[in-house]
Amino acid sequence: MIPIQSAAAGSHPDRRAQVGVILAGSVPNLVQWFNLYLYATFAPYFRTEFFDPDSPDSLIYVYGLFALTFVVRPLGSWLFGRLADTRGRQRALVAAVAMMSAGSVALALAPTERAVGAWAAVILVVVSLLQGIATGGEYAAATVLLSESGTRGHRGFFASFQATTIVGGLVLAQACLLVLLLVSDRAGISEWGWRVAFVVGGVAGLVSLLWARGFKRGASGAGTASSAAASSVAVSSSPKPANLDQASTMKALFRDHWRPLVWVILLTAGGSAAFYTATVTVPFLIRETFFTADGTSGELTATALVLAALVALMLMQPLGGALSDRIGRKPLLITFGALGFVGAGVLVTVAAQVTSPPAVLGILVLAFAVLTCYLSVNGIAKAEVFPAHIRALGVGFGYAVANSLFGGTAPLIYHATAGGGGVGFIAYLTVLLGVTLGAALAMRGGVASALDARGGSAKG
Repeated sequence: MIPIQSAAAGSHPDRRAQVGVILAGSVPNLVQWFNLYLYATFAPYFRTEFFDPDSPDSLIYVYGLFALTFVVRPLGSWLFGRLADTRGRQRALVAAVAMMSAGSVALALAPTERAVGAWAAVILVVVSLLQGIATGGEYAAATVLLSESGTRGHRGFFASFQATTIVGGLVLAQACLLVLLLVSDRAGISEWGWRVAFVVGGVAGLVSLLWARGFKRGASGAGTASSAAASSVAVSSSPKPANLDQASTMKALFRDHWRPLVWVILLTAGGSAAFYTATVTVPFLIRETFFTADGTSGELTATALVLAALVALMLMQPLGGALSDRIGRKPLLITFGALGFVGAGVLVTVAAQVTSPPAVLGILVLAFAVLTCYLSVNGIAKAEVFPAHIRALGVGFGYAVANSLFGGTAPLIYHATAGGGGVGFIAYLTVLLGVTLGAALAMRGGVASALDARGGSAKG
């Protein structure tokens, strides 16, 4: 096992190989998150198709199932984390994308509550479980693949492309909603538009899988140093552990690496809750506020504003990653924790009240700049605390546990407590951000990470 920067003594890694690795990890990742956020974006519209349209709690039910996808993420992180650590990062990533895309196709074809009664909700539960398992496995595979592919001094930039594609999935989902709002209205999207969106997600998944297979053949078939470097991190198997004590198992993770595992969970707690609040709950509140003020036209304006702000968030991620290569991950994470602790409540409150387009766009971009301090570097920060033989499992499981407890439940908790004006939810979110700030302050800085140690980068 040698880091990619040592693969060719005295030479720099081939730029084309590195670009290829970014694409190998980023394209399937983009499609994976696009499919996940189709659910989050269109849930307020298709809720009446799977639950009683007259039920005032249908929105709580549908976001409850969104939270369910996070509950099973630890299972996905275990299954696909072991696959990534033993059979290759790229193989695990492709398998996770295939499962997620199949779920989107199943949703697009699912019968409604009017047709099959309560069985419609059962179908939604099953699909949510499968997509949650897929997402739990995908995160670790993509994070570790991109973190290991970069050279020392540029790892943050490389790893930030995972965050770029996570937000890219949100951008695509919002773009789908905007297009459908241009050709239809709320009633049309609730009746058939959401099905079109899920068909698009499923087809995109199939295309990404075909692309990944083509990339693998191209990387393994070429005889240049460039293709050798690319295949070493993208398509070959991870090195076998030297002994059973170094195996990628839950026993080894809990026994030998529990400290970094706990740290990953604490760091992710507030970051994950803030992310889903800012990208799922806040856009919903903005759309509802604008719709109340100006009907369909207002909803269209709000969707366009959210889309523009998400594009800005997507473009910020490589900048945040590159900045972390210069000043370290710790200063950015502390900045996020501190500003988030102070300003999270303001963001939620403003989203439910302000109807000025320039003001909303400015507030969103400012909030997303703060979020970038976490989002662009949290993946690489987690990968840097685990050795190669257990990195995907450690990163994935820690992330999945925190996400299942605090991330995916954020929209559900907000809607379940909205009757109190959101004060309870704001207090809850602020406490979680305080936990993340504490983890950031406790982070070690200024030393070489496990990724930079000899043998620190596994094969892909």
